[in-house]
Amino acid sequence: DHAPLAALPARARSAPLSFRPTRLPAAPAYVPEGLLTRRTVGLFNELWYRRAPRARRGELQRLSAFFHPLDGVPHWNRVYGRGGFVQYQFVVGHGREETLRRIVGRIARRRCPSFLAVLKRFGDADPGWLSFPVPGWTLALDIPANLPGLGAFLDELDAEVAAAGGRVYLAKDSRLRPDLLTAMYPRLDDFRALRAELDPRGVFVSDLARRLTL
Repeated sequence: DHAPLAALPARARSAPLSFRPTRLPAAPAYVPEGLLTRRTVGLFNELWYRRAPRARRGELQRLSAFFHPLDGVPHWNRVYGRGGFVQYQFVVGHGREETLRRIVGRIARRRCPSFLAVLKRFGDADPGWLSFPVPGWTLALDIPANLPGLGAFLDELDAEVAAAGGRVYLAKDSRLRPDLLTAMYPRLDDFRALRAELDPRGVFVSDLARRLTL
């Protein structure tokens, strides 16, 4: 939850939205390339889990620490190696927690190493026709892109998300099949109708729009 201005320390009230990420030393090889393995990910996640207190409530955090913790790590992308990574993010509504649990179990059984996993609870949805959030839970995972069979596996997860009334985050998507889009975004036809009215010649287009026939 965003903190009200009165809850901030006096020194922070003059510029409450200022962005000042903490920077670690900018050595070119600060993060070794290809560090992401099942063993190192397991060790990192265990240490990160042990680092967290058992209970914490009402603590103030800076925007940079909460939203952009990796911005303070130079060359953090090197950890994924030359193959890069896929960030897979989806949301399912309240009452569909079993779907979330099942997907996490499938990912764990397949032993997909994820150096970064973020679970958040969403509140009220935005009225935008292609808006991603719905009241419920969203999970984002960074998965090495060169894992064998990853594309087919994520296709299966997409189908499970769609069957639960959830959706994949289009702003981070690079591989969703277009046949699942209508189930995930029920107001897609309204968007297409408005696009046809305002841009009948299709001047404004993107690779994602071409792939998903937006």
